[in-house]
Amino acid sequence: MLTGVLFAPGAAPWGPDGHRTVGALADRLIAGTHAQSQVRRLLGGLTLEQAAVWADCAKGVDPARDYAYTAAGRYPECAPFETPAGEAAMSDYVRRNDLACGREPGSSPCHVRYHYTDVAIQRARYQPGDPGTRDSDIVAATTAAMQVLQGRPAQGPMRIKDEREALLLLAHFAGDIAQPLHVGVVQLGPCGEVVDPQRPGVAADMDTQGGNRIATVRAATNHRSESLHATWDDVPAALHADRIDAAWLALARAEPGTPGAIDGWSTHWADDSLVQARRIYASVGLDPRHCSQWTVALTGRDDDAMAPVKKRQLTVAGARLAHALMAIWP
Repeated sequence: MLTGVLFAPGAAPWGPDGHRTVGALADRLIAGTHAQSQVRRLLGGLTLEQAAVWADCAKGVDPARDYAYTAAGRYPECAPFETPAGEAAMSDYVRRNDLACGREPGSSPCHVRYHYTDVAIQRARYQPGDPGTRDSDIVAATTAAMQVLQGRPAQGPMRIKDEREALLLLAHFAGDIAQPLHVGVVQLGPCGEVVDPQRPGVAADMDTQGGNRIATVRAATNHRSESLHATWDDVPAALHADRIDAAWLALARAEPGTPGAIDGWSTHWADDSLVQARRIYASVGLDPRHCSQWTVALTGRDDDAMAPVKKRQLTVAGARLAHALMAIWP
């Protein structure tokens, strides 16, 4: 029986520090380009580093209270948007997108569902129409934001008001789609055996929700602390934006561009994250022989192994955000 931490709709994927790192890398990579001038035109005094948290800040809007923003003062990273105009903009975005995807009553608001997809680790790649994919998932939402920045209509049900809102969303979604557990999902039986959702007999309660329903225990203290998803969202201080140095920036500059037309880029990005998710789930030690009850033990070695993967994903996210902006505004 699961006793882990369930997903809270207001939780911030990667945490604000991770998203700021993605934005900060992109800020540096587009410096001196036409893309930088267009970012300044749309964001005014905000950098991509600051803007990258906006889509999570918008989760502070409460549909049950007539779409009022109710999180003022709770999250320091959201302070730039907590003005009368800024709060009105977040409320307007959520109002437009709360029910846009035709969600069922009681399920997560549509704008929250834009932040992830749920591709089973058994699949080789992201394929629209497979279980867990949606026309309102992170892949579709990322493409939609880029389309609006190109002056085109957004695909699918997303309702994006203008270029500024599209840029705020893209700055965030580029980070989300690089978080492996925002893309790949594992379905588990009662004792932690991996099951394929496309086979008969798979029940809804076998879905680990991107690792949100897999509990973690610190092996040294036997302390149950958080979910596996939250463990991967956490970004250590060494990966914060203020730690970006010349060597790290060089890694980002060396990232190759995404092949093909820009409308297919988010699919490529999801495929890459799916590969990483498959490795993560394979390494966590769920062992059906011991009926692990959807709980994994973590050690210092696990933390050491996570750090380079997190750095790699943050780096590619920043590079891809910059590449997309420079492709849109050459």
